Amino acid sequence: MMQRPHARSGPPCLEDLVAKEEKAADTFLTDIISSTPELRPFHGRAIASPVRSNTVKPPTDRPENSVEEEIREVEERECKAGEVQGAERPEKDKEGKEEEEEEEEVVVVVEEDDDDDSLECELRNTDSVFSELSDLSLDYVDSVDRGASVRGSADQFEEILSQYEELKVTHESADAARRALLSRVVELTDDRSALKLEVTSLQDTASRLEGRVKEKEEETKRLRKELEECQSEDPDASLPTSMRHFSRSEMARVVMEKNQYKQRLFELQEAVRRSQTLRATKDERTTEDRRSSVWKKFNRLFGLSKVPLIPPHAAAFGPPASPSLTRSPRGSPQPPAVSQTRAESASPAALSPRVRRRELYREIRSHIWGSLGKRQMHGWSTPLATTQEYHEPVHEPKDVPVLMQLRLLDQRDSTAKLKCAVAVSPEISGEATCSVWVVSGPASCSDVTVIDPALSNTVLDHFCLPPTAPALCICAVPPTGDTAGTVWIGTQEGSILVHSASASRRNCLQSVSLSEGVHSLKYSQDHVIAGLADGTLAFFSHGSGGWNLQSPSVMPLGSNPVQPIRCCLAKGGRLWVGYWNKVHVVDVVSRKVEQTFSVSERSEQQVRFLCAGGSGVWTSCRLDPILRLFDWSSGRPLQEVDFTVLVTKTLGPAFLTLSPLQISSLTVISSRLWVGTRGGAIFSIPLSITSEAVSIPYCSISSAQLCYHGHRQAVRFIIAAPGCLIVPPGSSNVTTSQLILSAGEGYINLRIGDDANEGSVELSQATPQRSERSHIIVWQNPGPGAAGPAL
Repeated sequence: MMQRPHARSGPPCLEDLVAKEEKAADTFLTDIISSTPELRPFHGRAIASPVRSNTVKPPTDRPENSVEEEIREVEERECKAGEVQGAERPEKDKEGKEEEEEEEEVVVVVEEDDDDDSLECELRNTDSVFSELSDLSLDYVDSVDRGASVRGSADQFEEILSQYEELKVTHESADAARRALLSRVVELTDDRSALKLEVTSLQDTASRLEGRVKEKEEETKRLRKELEECQSEDPDASLPTSMRHFSRSEMARVVMEKNQYKQRLFELQEAVRRSQTLRATKDERTTEDRRSSVWKKFNRLFGLSKVPLIPPHAAAFGPPASPSLTRSPRGSPQPPAVSQTRAESASPAALSPRVRRRELYREIRSHIWGSLGKRQMHGWSTPLATTQEYHEPVHEPKDVPVLMQLRLLDQRDSTAKLKCAVAVSPEISGEATCSVWVVSGPASCSDVTVIDPALSNTVLDHFCLPPTAPALCICAVPPTGDTAGTVWIGTQEGSILVHSASASRRNCLQSVSLSEGVHSLKYSQDHVIAGLADGTLAFFSHGSGGWNLQSPSVMPLGSNPVQPIRCCLAKGGRLWVGYWNKVHVVDVVSRKVEQTFSVSERSEQQVRFLCAGGSGVWTSCRLDPILRLFDWSSGRPLQEVDFTVLVTKTLGPAFLTLSPLQISSLTVISSRLWVGTRGGAIFSIPLSITSEAVSIPYCSISSAQLCYHGHRQAVRFIIAAPGCLIVPPGSSNVTTSQLILSAGEGYINLRIGDDANEGSVELSQATPQRSERSHIIVWQNPGPGAAGPAL
């Protein structure tokens, strides 16, 4: 029988197959451990133990060698391989790293496996195991049958496969766990960052609150120190209110408030009496009482009627009133300025307010005709020096303003009251002519009416302000930097609204809400200064991006009790601020108080008006009929004018009965001092101004003039409107002139009185008549082509 090569080679041992399978399992475990970051610490332990090979190398192809010899040769080769491995290990130990040793051992084992595989391939034959063993000896067959277990090897192989599947499932679960751990680590990292940011913000808030607490503590210490100082200065301050001794100023303030409440009580009583009178007279009036002949009206017009002015039945409704007296604010003795009128002597309580006013206007008319005469100049009286009481020669004034028109303000609500106004010149608006913004409305909201003062009954625009609070002041701001001209409006609840001065007037460009109400607005040196209700000034500056409204600079002027700042005067970088009875001179740039002086000796009074003319400033206080002149540069007092004398000589005592003498408006326009009273009368006094820089604007009562056209209630404002386009009567040429506007509730011609409404039946006192609604009187400064109208 032919023998193939390797025919005499020994039978392959089944343990070699088991060893190879274990090697494959160890390699798979090593791959799993190395690919998982969480199991890397176990990598060294898994591969540290050397892989033992139980594979028996096949014998060489020499037929004469036995199986034992071949086994010994295989063992010798393993020993040689072990020696080679032992020789290489010291070289690797020199590097001093355990991980590199383990990797080299694995490499050596892999090389041995490769050598064994190559040797096995060389010794392998294609003969069956039984034929080869039968050829050698039957004893070999028996020994193989006794030592080999094919079924056991198959079971071990299946077990290895099952372990492999388990390890594969374990690997997948470990990989899923690793990914879950990574995602959880990312979430925890994000949460940690968010918590760090929150902790930082809380620390900033805590530090800020600590700073505020320290500020409040310092303020409390300061207030406590001031309280202790006040208590040390005033021993009565620590006592209860019922046991304290009031000072003269406190008593004067209490008396003033008492008078105000008393005045309100009188008004309410008059309203009640008026309703009772209307109810009583409505039934008793007959057709005969309402008829009046033309001759009676003519006689009453010139004061020739001797019939009693009060109907007989009206005298049974109330007792006569006591006469009113006026006293000089300085306390000097003066004779009574007001005597009992014929209407009051009969029974003023029985008359309605309209009837009572009508009787008072008749007496005022009679006094004007008797004291001022019949002569008039464009609706103005002649100077007092030309009357019979004065014998001084006075030249007739040539700069008397010419009456242009009487204008009824177009209002949606007939009961709305005028509040403030401003003239927007062409330099500010960029338009061809000047416009006037008039703010009016009830107590809760405000409307803005834009008119052209040169055109009668022409409304350019009308819009409503936000219904939050009424407007108190308005100011026209010229173009500053890249910002066009604007109009600023301040409200009672602390808002400042910035509107465009051009055609899009309704658009609110900017707005800001302050903590206190805005009572005055003034422009000076690229700044807008707002006077607030708590006695502080807010400075708004202009930057590259426009007006900075969100962060104004605040400057307090006084301490408790606080008082609103209602009047400011800006000129040449300096700002005069009226606060209580004093004037504070403030530098606009440095925002420091340069000078402070008192206007009145009474500390409870309030400075309400400041107007500049030449090198002087005229001032007026609330509830004070005295006008005072101060030097602009030094604040030195120059002149005082008691307005009570002027009113008594021109209008008579009845005018003081009509309304207490108070200055409701004051301004200097075209070298004239314009004064509006609470009773609606308007006066104009020429000033001695020859140079705007050095002239002191003195005035003389002897040159004062009364305007016969007035209002029924207080004169709300008197403003100048420069740059108005006017077409003179009888000419087609358009000229530019300056107009002067005064506004108030109602209109009255003092030379005629109120007899025009005598025949009207007073059915509703709540609805005002046409003559009692808001009116605007317009004058023109004298100049070329300024002719007096038919009025």
